[in-house]
Amino acid sequence: MYSPIIKEYTSYTLFPNGFFLFIYENNANKYTYLKADWVKSIGKIIYHIKGNIRIMNSNGYFIKTEEIFWNRKQKKIFNEKYTMIYNSDGTILHAINGIEASENFKKIKLKNISGTLPLI
Repeated sequence: MYSPIIKEYTSYTLFPNGFFLFIYENNANKYTYLKADWVKSIGKIIYHIKGNIRIMNSNGYFIKTEEIFWNRKQKKIFNEKYTMIYNSDGTILHAINGIEASENFKKIKLKNISGTLPLI
C-alpha cells in the first residue's frame, strides 16, 4: 500500500489523498490493484472508497466507479453508483445502479445492466 498521507484516529484511519493498494494472492504471482482519491478505513474491516476508483485484477477485469464499499470480513465489495466493468475479452458492462461482488470478483451481481459483448 502507498499513500502520501495517512491520518490515524481512535475509531478509523483516513487516507485523504487516496491510496494505491496491491493485494497479492497466496502462493501465486497474481494480484489485484486498487487506486482511489479518498479512503476511510474503519477497524481495517470496512473501507469507504471514493473518487476516481480503478480496480484491476489478474482475471482480466478492470472496474471504474466513483464510490465503493469494501467489507473485508464478508469479503465483498458493493455500491449503488454507476460502475463500468471491462473484461480482457472485450466485454464492457455498465451497471447503472451499482454492483455487488466477492472481493476476488468470482461472483458479480450488477444492477440495471447494459453492455457490449464481443461476438466470436
